[in-house]
Amino acid sequence: MKHATLLFAILFTCYMGFAQEEVAIEQRIEQPINTLEIYRGWDVHLLHNEADSGYRIAIVTNEDYAPFAYNVQLCNVKGDTLTILENTQLPKGTVIELEGSMSFAQIVMGIEATAQASQVIDVQSNVPKNLLISRDANFHIQHYLIPTPDDGPDIEVWDNAKLTIDTISGEGNAVVRVYDHADFQITENHLNGRITLNEYEKMPDWHYQPKDSRVIKTEEINGEWVTTNRRKIWNDVIHFDASIGYRLGTNPKNADNPLLQIGTLSVNVGMSTYFLLNYHLGLRTGIQWNTDWKSLCHQVKYEDNTLTVIDGEGDYQRNRLKNHYWGIPITLYYYIGKRQTESFSVDIFCGHLFGERLSTTYAKHTAGNLTVWDRQSIKNIHIFNPWKLEVGLSFNTNHLGFLHGFRVFTNLLPEYKPGVTDEKFRSIGIELKL
Repeated sequence: MKHATLLFAILFTCYMGFAQEEVAIEQRIEQPINTLEIYRGWDVHLLHNEADSGYRIAIVTNEDYAPFAYNVQLCNVKGDTLTILENTQLPKGTVIELEGSMSFAQIVMGIEATAQASQVIDVQSNVPKNLLISRDANFHIQHYLIPTPDDGPDIEVWDNAKLTIDTISGEGNAVVRVYDHADFQITENHLNGRITLNEYEKMPDWHYQPKDSRVIKTEEINGEWVTTNRRKIWNDVIHFDASIGYRLGTNPKNADNPLLQIGTLSVNVGMSTYFLLNYHLGLRTGIQWNTDWKSLCHQVKYEDNTLTVIDGEGDYQRNRLKNHYWGIPITLYYYIGKRQTESFSVDIFCGHLFGERLSTTYAKHTAGNLTVWDRQSIKNIHIFNPWKLEVGLSFNTNHLGFLHGFRVFTNLLPEYKPGVTDEKFRSIGIELKL
């Protein structure tokens, strides 16, 4: 059912338990609902009923307005989204009752919308926000349950909106973002997980700047369960990073130098964690593995701890120098805009050499003019600098799919250790961040 208007309208003559109140319009939706959207003009009551997998919707209004409710379009269903439409015909605050299992993956409160729920159960789903309370909206939840220990809801409460939770419980964690004079309150916290509360304030240019960040958690202290707050700037989520690039070296002036190269393929893989310094600044650090493949211009051989050019001697060959560094990257980010999806960053990488080798591929010609390729690898050739110190400048974005930006970088130390070459040439490159 792509669109649902009113299935039927019934005017009752009996009372609903209180004087002057009656059910004016009733509708039932049987199909699965994943997202609930509520718009202004109503006072929405969400009634949790575990035995009822469907949803019964009713307008409860004063009998004087019952005739006007007959032709009101109450809601719309598209896909798995149920939308309580804006009330433009009945008096503001007319009550809607919605009864069902109340296990929506996402509830969206529109601007100035009002709702209260007896119980909401968090459902793990791939949605950007589990609870989104728009400007000037008001949502009151009597019991909010987070049953899954591995994950939890992402909640946003925007300007001048109010989210009140009488009791929160369960095993999971919650992340709450509160923007500019929004009101977020929990009366009783029985959650075994933690609530990460991030508060933002509006700036004159309409951007939002972090004001405070802390963790709310119930802990047992001296035999009693108490709620503790602590400031938090560290995001303890571990991120996996990868990039691939190409660098060009400032080649030696002597064209007969065995280290003359075509170019270098560079690959970085690492794990990192993140620190939020303020709205515009962030710091990332961790551990990183870096490897380079240098394609040499000359045919060379390695003996007596020395590379020697042997162009034209023996079979044709291709040579590559490989190295591996383990190190610590430190990246400072400057974010652009309030959504923090684009940023510039400057980084430094300090690494120590953990392996190097010369790989040679030979081309041998047989009697039948067939080419047979043979490979040889020499480890521990003692050519590269034991330390690498590299700086980079990056542009980062979340809007290019698997590509997360690009980086321009150069090394501050000579690539080769003293004695290998008298020329201290360095390199500059560009990387794509994956």
